[in-house]
Amino acid sequence: MYKVKICGITSADIIPQLNALTPDYVGFIMTAGFKRSVTAGFVRECAALLSPKIERVGVFVNDDVNFIASLVMEGVIDVVQLHGDEDGEYIRRLKELSPVTVIKSVGVAGDTVMPYPDECDIVLLDAYDRVARGGTGKSVPWRRYGQIDKRIILAGGLTPQNVRAALSAVRPWGVDTSGGVETENKKDAAKISQFIANVRECDNYE
Repeated sequence: MYKVKICGITSADIIPQLNALTPDYVGFIMTAGFKRSVTAGFVRECAALLSPKIERVGVFVNDDVNFIASLVMEGVIDVVQLHGDEDGEYIRRLKELSPVTVIKSVGVAGDTVMPYPDECDIVLLDAYDRVARGGTGKSVPWRRYGQIDKRIILAGGLTPQNVRAALSAVRPWGVDTSGGVETENKKDAAKISQFIANVRECDNYE
């Protein structure tokens, strides 16, 4: 069964719909300065409201490892997603402080996959952008990535309309969407529902 991650949550108003639709993961951009950045206080509020069936992912860009570990140990987030220049030593230190699953975002430029640390558990493929660090809506080439020996989450420009084709071409472990399920920069429950339904339809053909 493909995993579904809905990223970039910025309003608690969508939480009841997410609880009903039950994606596998929801993500919060916890580093300041990005389009969908939110505070730790906001994530604590949402974490308390979210169904325990949904794992909470904190998304960070070159943040202090002790801060991230504290959020894990407090139970605010269940999974850590790294979008910066974090290396293997950084991930080892994080896991020493707080045993946690680590997703590492890896940029794809053309057909070139950027290097990633072996210490991560899951690789998230997104369009390479040194400044935006993801969330650009740009897609990566839809093909098999046999050179990656980790579970793969496919991101980048995925929508309810194209996710089935992407899954068929790439066969990742999971998919991630943010802007693809928004209307006027807000998460749209109908689009999220359709996105998840289309992914689950692909599950039936596996």
